[in-house]
Amino acid sequence: MFVSHDSETSPIPQWALSAMTLGNELASFPNVEPGQKCLNVFLSVPTGQYIAPLLMAGAFLAPPKIADPCAKLGETFRAVAFDGKSQIRDLDVTLMLEKFQGSSQPMYQSDGYLRLTDHPVLRLPKGVPDDRAKKVFVGRDWENIRRKFRTLPKGPATSTESWWASHCLSPVVIVGESLEYVDKQRKAMLDRAPHWIDLRVLPILEYSKPGAFNRERVLHHPYSYLTIDAARDLAWMRGFRPRLVIYTSWRAFYRRKMSAFSGVPTIVIVNRRVPSADIEASKNTVHDSLINLASAKDMPRSLGLRAELSLVIPPDDPDNAIDASAEDDDADFGDV
Repeated sequence: MFVSHDSETSPIPQWALSAMTLGNELASFPNVEPGQKCLNVFLSVPTGQYIAPLLMAGAFLAPPKIADPCAKLGETFRAVAFDGKSQIRDLDVTLMLEKFQGSSQPMYQSDGYLRLTDHPVLRLPKGVPDDRAKKVFVGRDWENIRRKFRTLPKGPATSTESWWASHCLSPVVIVGESLEYVDKQRKAMLDRAPHWIDLRVLPILEYSKPGAFNRERVLHHPYSYLTIDAARDLAWMRGFRPRLVIYTSWRAFYRRKMSAFSGVPTIVIVNRRVPSADIEASKNTVHDSLINLASAKDMPRSLGLRAELSLVIPPDDPDNAIDASAEDDDADFGDV
């Protein structure tokens, strides 16, 4: 599955390979609709170091999950897509019939730019602010991404724009506290062990922009860091489906709204260095023995897995909050 580097380097440790394999397997599961059941996996680790970035690295090898806008001919809708210049941003998009290669074909039009309907376009959920359409890149950023794309092993994407947009429109979302520390782990892992990371993913993890921490810029970046409050309190945030959700701690998962990213495969990192976190996770989850994950097969004993299925709740369900008590607020649930 992983494309290794052509260099004489130390082998990837099994725990790191297992984390990437788990991220890939969970992200490969389809997002499911309200009324169905979705997979939550609780990954017990002796230390959280590098775990979230490794899960991300595996997830980006899974196929993007971009819902069909289901637009009608002539309909204009708010979407996020490549703008035809050098940005992934929010646009007003219209589905039109246009001449292409001698025949009329449905195409998306925005600001005079036409794209075929197989190009990544994601309809935005209701309530997304209208003022999100700001620049993500300066010119040299886009040229740098183009240069890296040309060095990648051949894949399904035919252009830099299609490749990059597919990852931004189907991002990995990391929810929790100490998010700056998680990002420092990403940078440290790339500095110390870049050969662990698949060549096709390396340019994505090397991408670093402050907007990745900005909740208003979700879907403009291939990965986003969100605080617990951002994931809980913004109604429109609960209405989109990323590729994978990673909670950096049991506390972050416990304090979520049930409808937040409901239907998306989820991994919760449970750090055993904080005993209360492991105890709480054990008390409040029931492992489903019928769930068989291929990634668990060669997982070292230092890592532990519990998996359960949870009912998918609509994002606009008014009765879905889980509010921790003041006592729980003071509890040490652990973080990476």
